[in-house]
Formats: sequence, C-alpha cells, structure tokens
Amino acid sequence: MKHRLHLSLLLSLLPSLLLSLQCYDKCNIVTSFTYGVDPDDWAENSLMDRVSDKNKACTKDQIKECEDSEVCLSYDVAASANIEIHPDLDEEGGISKVVSQEGHMGFTINFCGPATYTAVPPSHCDEWATSLTDEFQKERGSLFTVSDVETTCSQVTVCDSGDCLAGGVTIYTALPLLITTLIYILL
Repeated sequence: MKHRLHLSLLLSLLPSLLLSLQCYDKCNIVTSFTYGVDPDDWAENSLMDRVSDKNKACTKDQIKECEDSEVCLSYDVAASANIEIHPDLDEEGGISKVVSQEGHMGFTINFCGPATYTAVPPSHCDEWATSLTDEFQKERGSLFTVSDVETTCSQVTVCDSGDCLAGGVTIYTALPLLITTLIYILL
C-alpha cells in the first residue's frame, strides 16, 4: 500500500517534472515594411523583400526555457515615419525615382517574462522609436532615409501556440533519475 502511495504521488508530479515549455526569448521579428498613406496600397508597396531573412524569423540561439515564474509573452509594435527612398542606391533596380512617403513597419516581440506583464509601458514603447531612428541612421549606403518615427505597442499576450513558442514541450534530462527513483520505489 505504501508503495502505491509513493507511485501515485510520483506519477502525479511526473508531467510537471518532465515537461518544459521552450520559448523564443528576446526575438524581434519584422512582420511588415511598406510605404503609402492608404492601407489599401501597403501590400503593393511592400518593402519586405529588402528586409534581411535573419530579421524575419527567430533563431535557435533565441530559444530559452523560461524561469519557473515566467511564461512566453509576445506583443506587436507598429511604427510609422517619414521615409525617403533613393533610387540611386537601389542595387536591385526596382525603384526609378525618389519616393517620399509615409512609411510603416511592424514587429512582433517575443520574450520570457512574468504572467502579470500585460501592458508595455509607454516609455518602453517610445524607446522603439528612438532605436529605429538610430538603426536607420547607422546603415551607411541604405536606400532609405527615415525621420519622425512614432511607435505604438499592443497589449502583451501569453503565448500558448504559434511563432513565439520554440517547438513546444521538451523532456528534461532528469528523466533517467525519475525512472531510477520509480524502480527503487517499486522494489
């Protein structure tokens, strides 16, 4: 009887001991890059082909097992700015004249954090505008000149599926120890 009690206790704890959720942490994905005032024109004016593939998806290096008190979280950033596209720097030859329009970028931010984190502080959202301005200014020879960046951030959501989870559930290395303990209890 005593062994059955130990066994049922161990089996009830087994899922939480063996399984762990892996998330993409500190992963920022560019989801859209376009220009134009009318949202109906944004698909036609997409500049996503100019965005490096490394900025369009998370990498294996960004996979993290969140701490016990953390969950996988995600939020979106929408940025708008004045954008000028210079045809003389366009190596792909797709732009033939200077385009000066309203530009738009979208990002998805994935990270591990406390489940109570539901809103991005306005100061943190404003930091995205500063960061984007700095990044565009750093790129020497870029065909884009960007100014007057403004950002808005969505609510933070807990990820239970989709792009912010890095392959879902994995088995801990503690499995051999648990099997040995189970055998000991049964004997």
